[in-house]
Amino acid sequence: MYEAEERPLMQPLPAERYEMCEWRSAKVAPDYHVTVDYMHYSVPFRLIGEQVDVRLTDSVVAVMSGGEAVAEHRRLRGRKGQYSTVVEHMPPAHAAMDSPRSPERFSSWAHRIGAETGGAVDRLLASRPIVEQAFEPARNILGLSKAYSPELLERACARSNALGAAPSYTVLKNAILAIRAADAEARASGRPPAASDGGLADRAKSAGRLRGADAYRRGGGAQC
Repeated sequence: MYEAEERPLMQPLPAERYEMCEWRSAKVAPDYHVTVDYMHYSVPFRLIGEQVDVRLTDSVVAVMSGGEAVAEHRRLRGRKGQYSTVVEHMPPAHAAMDSPRSPERFSSWAHRIGAETGGAVDRLLASRPIVEQAFEPARNILGLSKAYSPELLERACARSNALGAAPSYTVLKNAILAIRAADAEARASGRPPAASDGGLADRAKSAGRLRGADAYRRGGGAQC
């Protein structure tokens, strides 16, 4: 019975084993990546700011938008904060660069704001055993120049640099708020607000507690 009637109707097993899947929702970040389990996967840059669906298996991360597959990556494992980036997903300006998320890019961005901000971000980049771990904190810190002003971020970084420690977003934001409050109080009392906090950093440099920004660049010699 089996050989004669049932066996001819049986289908072969799939060539690949079945994998359980999980669906999640994610928002595409300004750097055109979605974050899943602390790992970052690129999608086409036109989707920045949009909500997408993410299909997870043990081996693959697939991203869907409007029911259409827009990206597929091998699922990252190991240390948190890794990136899987497809060149075709990048904006044209980024695709022309060796790496759109590189320490040089963040350092250049910071130094365009000012020397104190540049020194603070260089110190942050040098403080992490894996430099990619500093990229998101650096982006958040540099965003303070838009949320408040480049001048206030410079003054806050001058205070941080004088202490010689790697900066953090929270510390710098609190410093900006304190500086702004002090300036408002000075104006209310008829005193001019302090023009800069750079003198504090200069005194720290002369005392040997603060290295210049070049010491923290890749291949720049001394490390923390």
